[in-house]
Amino acid sequence: MSAYGAERTRDRRAERHVPTGLGGMVSQLRWDILQQLRNPAAVFFTLALPLLFLVAFAATSDDAAKAADYYVPATMALAVASGTLTNLAVTLTYLREYGQLKRVLVTPLPRSSYLGSRIVAAGLVALTTCVVLGIVGLIVYDAAVQQVGMLVVAVLLTLAVGSALGVLCTVMIRSETAAAPIANAIGLPLMLASGVFFPLDSTPQWFENVARYLPFTRSVELGVDAYAGTATSTDLLAAVAVGGIWALVAGALAVRLFTWAPMKRR
Repeated sequence: MSAYGAERTRDRRAERHVPTGLGGMVSQLRWDILQQLRNPAAVFFTLALPLLFLVAFAATSDDAAKAADYYVPATMALAVASGTLTNLAVTLTYLREYGQLKRVLVTPLPRSSYLGSRIVAAGLVALTTCVVLGIVGLIVYDAAVQQVGMLVVAVLLTLAVGSALGVLCTVMIRSETAAAPIANAIGLPLMLASGVFFPLDSTPQWFENVARYLPFTRSVELGVDAYAGTATSTDLLAAVAVGGIWALVAGALAVRLFTWAPMKRR
């Protein structure tokens, strides 16, 4: 074979190994999931902390079984919101400030595939926690979901909103040292006001009215109602409408404002 033919063969082989689109994201996903599982802080806040909250809330209630019907779906929302909003805000800021995101721009991997892989990896770990919480709730507290479809929609809505907000939060965080405090300062009040830690019907009416328009409130309520078997099509539409608007607006802003270059570290 001539030198020219050998060179063309090498070029064709190289082209076959260039990651593009969905294939590139799938290839990257394995490494991102491993990185998530090797991060002790991410594992604790996404996997362990929601389970600890469930046990604590049930143990301090007069009726553990009744409390579990509320706190199993509520801690699922906590796991998903923490695993997406907080996790993505912190990890993406860290990667950006240390120049790792910038390096992606000079690789064959499309930036959308890299960012999509990060989001999917965070979501899969959070969804795994939801499964664990559901199993623990069923075995320990006999808390069984009555409307599985409604619960799935509630979890996916929380996942979409949390992911969009997590990426958007990086725009407001200028250094890796500020990432965790700012992400928690945004995420924890939102989860607190959304009824994750206590039912909103125990709060003043004005607070409940305002909270219903926050990112996670409707999906938390839909999940709780799904466990009780009282979720209606009206509840579903309200959750999709409010959560969908938050996800679309935050996602559009994130696409527009997200930066791959360090803000502080030069």
